[in-house]
This record gives sequence, structure tokens and C-alpha cells, in this order.
Amino acid sequence: MHAHRWSIPGAVLLIAAGTAQAQDQVVHFTSADGRPVTLHSGQPAPDHYGPPPAFDRLDANRDGYISRDEAEAYPPLVNDFDEAVRHANRISKAQYDHWVQTQHR
Repeated sequence: MHAHRWSIPGAVLLIAAGTAQAQDQVVHFTSADGRPVTLHSGQPAPDHYGPPPAFDRLDANRDGYISRDEAEAYPPLVNDFDEAVRHANRISKAQYDHWVQTQHR
């Protein structure tokens, strides 16, 4: 990978063009007042949480449902909580099983 020197307008164009690329990029340019600037861009590393846990492991109070608080124990589930509950405030075992089947491995 090689560095480029750009003016601020050139860097703005490069940033806009580079957003569609998944590779990390380093761009060197000079600001309007003549100071050197280095821009690092790219995607963060994905989090790896492992496979979804069994329903019973998340249902901490053993009421047969997973609440939002209980879903916090598995971040991918809490991220999808509103979609998984389908207008309720808790996830049933059937809803959880469906959510697990839709996850990309």
C-alpha cells in the first residue's frame, strides 16, 4: 500500500470514493494551513460471540421468556431484540428458536 498526498478537497473525494471499499486505507494529505494530516479508514474487526446459547441459559428467572435484561447476556440477541420480540417485551422459546435459525454462521 502506498501513501498519497492530497489537498483537503482531494481527500474529501477520496473519502467519499473509499467508503464503498472494505479494505483499510491510509491517506496522507496537507490541511489548508499546511499541516500534514494522516487519515486511517476501514471497518472494525467483527466481534465473535460464538454460537447462540441454549434458551434456558438466557432465561435466568425461569419464567419461560427472555426479557431485554436477560438478552443482554448475548449481545447479538440484544442487538436484534426488537425484531425478535415482534411487538412484545419478551422473547418466547419459539421466537428464540426462529431467531437462532436465521443467524448467519
